[in-house]
Amino acid sequence: MAGRRVVLTSNGPGELYTWVRPVVDAWRRAEPDADVRVVLVPCQFAAGGEPEIARTFDVAGVTTVAQFVAAGATGRAPKGVEGGPGAVVVSLGGPGAHATALARRIDAPAFKYAFVPARVRGLERLFVHDDATRRKTRLLGVAPDRVEVIGNLVADAVQAGGDVGAPGSPHVLLMAGSRDAFAMHLIPFVLAVADRLAQRYPGARFVWPVPRMLRPETVQAGIDGDLRATFGGTGGHRDGDRVVTEAGTVVELADEGERYAHMRVADVALTIPGTNTLELGIAGVPSVVVLPLNRPEVIPLEGPGHWLSLLPLVGVPLKRRAVRLFVERLRYPVSLPNQFSGEALMVEVKGVIDPDGVAARLAALIDDSADRAHRRERLLATMPRPGAADRLVERVRALVDGPGTP
Repeated sequence: MAGRRVVLTSNGPGELYTWVRPVVDAWRRAEPDADVRVVLVPCQFAAGGEPEIARTFDVAGVTTVAQFVAAGATGRAPKGVEGGPGAVVVSLGGPGAHATALARRIDAPAFKYAFVPARVRGLERLFVHDDATRRKTRLLGVAPDRVEVIGNLVADAVQAGGDVGAPGSPHVLLMAGSRDAFAMHLIPFVLAVADRLAQRYPGARFVWPVPRMLRPETVQAGIDGDLRATFGGTGGHRDGDRVVTEAGTVVELADEGERYAHMRVADVALTIPGTNTLELGIAGVPSVVVLPLNRPEVIPLEGPGHWLSLLPLVGVPLKRRAVRLFVERLRYPVSLPNQFSGEALMVEVKGVIDPDGVAARLAALIDDSADRAHRRERLLATMPRPGAADRLVERVRALVDGPGTP
């Protein structure tokens, strides 16, 4: 007989990999017989592959966005999502209101984990990753006993196991983003950077963990180099699970789920701003983080900026101007490790970029082993450590079942 019903709501691939999977694993350790389910909620950046990602986890069922919306329209919970003794709903991505509404339908308490301050009516408890977020949340009027610091779930995700074989010399990670409209421009660029580095390091192993969020046609267009002109990139052809560039450089295509295993052996990485910079920091990988402004209008924006760019005729010019103004006024680091540590541990390149310049920055990291070792040491010392997932599960169980829950 199944045990407690645990409903985890989430919205996108990043949250699924870095928040949901660690919590699922932690719940399995605490309660092997729990009935754990994932309910996907609406997200403007969803690519459609989220159900497939969630089904690779050890869960009893996955509810799609369409199923969630259809059930909500009738005031019911989705099929298979039920309450019962000790049932809980935990929001791990997306608006907390979705979780509280679902919790009311199955008569269960609702909890939420967040990186940013939030005030959500009906939450039993808000869990955050650090004291700064807790303080900001209290300024929103959230009662002190309703918000707790449990740590950063991303650190739990990065420690996931896996074997990648013999690392390269050097082992280089190339991360071209997970937004289709931007990745088509960036994939040819990272292939061109690999070309430059391959000339200098014949023993290098280049690995591109391909996000499942990218459409197959996006990946192919990027490999073909259809939009190579944006950043001075190159093209190539696909040969099974690798890409061979026009210059003959081999870039391995790894499954997104293998990226943490590669991070643990990587010497350096090339990436763009985002949660992936935090993952690399937690793994201790010195990286070059680029914020390219060759064509600002292709950079994906969140919130109002996204919808602004969709306006007919004026959308692209407005977005181009908005991005330039934002970057020109940017006074804080674009990589999360540099923000969190207050140190320049990741090499940041903002502005007009080209493969030669970025390859040179990566080569400088590779050649200076002392500098690389110092950056790695400081990253490991300042970034979050694992344990947040177990703490979250422990606190939810204690709040629902009472103190001293085994």
